[in-house]
Amino acid sequence: KDYYKQHGTTLKGMMDNPRICPGYYAPIIVSEMGKRRLLPMRYRVKPEGVEKEVPTKYNLFNARLDSLQIRKTWNRLFMRNHGIIVFEGFFEWVNDHVAGGKKVVSFKPENREVMWAPVLYDIWCDPSMDLESREKSKVISFAVITTEPPSEIIANGHDRCPVFLQKNLIDSWLNPQGKASKQVYEILNSLEPAKYGCFDAVP
Repeated sequence: KDYYKQHGTTLKGMMDNPRICPGYYAPIIVSEMGKRRLLPMRYRVKPEGVEKEVPTKYNLFNARLDSLQIRKTWNRLFMRNHGIIVFEGFFEWVNDHVAGGKKVVSFKPENREVMWAPVLYDIWCDPSMDLESREKSKVISFAVITTEPPSEIIANGHDRCPVFLQKNLIDSWLNPQGKASKQVYEILNSLEPAKYGCFDAVP
């Protein structure tokens, strides 16, 4: 609550509209001293050290699994700032082959109430301020790690999917210290077995 009051924002009410769009805040699970903790974070990374927001034409809310060590935005965070987001499903724009144009659909794993995805997060403070003011300017933000989708998502017109991490590997992901990057990639490639249903959604 203090964090929200400080930044003049509130956590979005999930009962009214459960969709988290870039720029909204969501609760993210992190590990501190080996214990899980929930932190409010903005969905869309604001990289440490930048003076202004990165233009919206750049996707800083989804981190491709194959770019974690290639793209500068992610390689600073990979193996360091790891988290988990829990959600029921995800929304995407796809081609509407019946009415033409585009439509919004939601993808949800069948026979599962929720899914969870690994995230990378960054901590930004205004570099132009003194140390005390800089702490008050802090913005913690995250991006969801995505991968190649299963066939049923491709069949419905989308080419990416959040990584649905195996439940027993959550703590291993949250605590990358002492692991080699190869081990962490093996964790990220170990997915929960799931088949996704596709549903029309309100834009």
